[in-house]
Amino acid sequence: MKKSTIGFQIRTRNTRFAMAAVRRGLNLLLISLIGSVVIAQEIDHALWQERLLILVAPSADDPAIVRQKRALRDAGDALAERRLRIIELYSEPDSDDSGRLTPAQRRAIREGLGVASSDRQLVLIGLDGGIKRRAPLATPLREILQQIDGMPMRRQEIEDRKRAGLPVTPP
Repeated sequence: MKKSTIGFQIRTRNTRFAMAAVRRGLNLLLISLIGSVVIAQEIDHALWQERLLILVAPSADDPAIVRQKRALRDAGDALAERRLRIIELYSEPDSDDSGRLTPAQRRAIREGLGVASSDRQLVLIGLDGGIKRRAPLATPLREILQQIDGMPMRRQEIEDRKRAGLPVTPP
């Protein structure tokens, strides 16, 4: 009788461990899905309308992001012409530039993009919603703009502007 009781206790304990592991796995899956949904919503809103440049840094006062934001501010016309929307994604809870994202959503987006909380990088998403570039946050803005100018849809936009007699802002 003791054998069956011990066997039952072992099976019960293993079942509890297995259930806890399943719950942890489901929580991670849910966080990942939330991140994918939030990213998908941002991309869906921008799809065929805007390119997205997601700036990832631990905080808003990180030196790399401060430099990149300065460069972006100075390049206003070039960004507008290329229909480039900037999204800032920080690890610190009070650093989100838009105030729209909860810490859980920020974590989920980071997981969805595959970036760690300590990463300093940028992610360029094209008009078609595809990730076009992952690069260090310190990447010169000129390189990003040159890459955008080399994209087929941007080349068509440049041709359309030239035909219409409109100026084309260089990178």
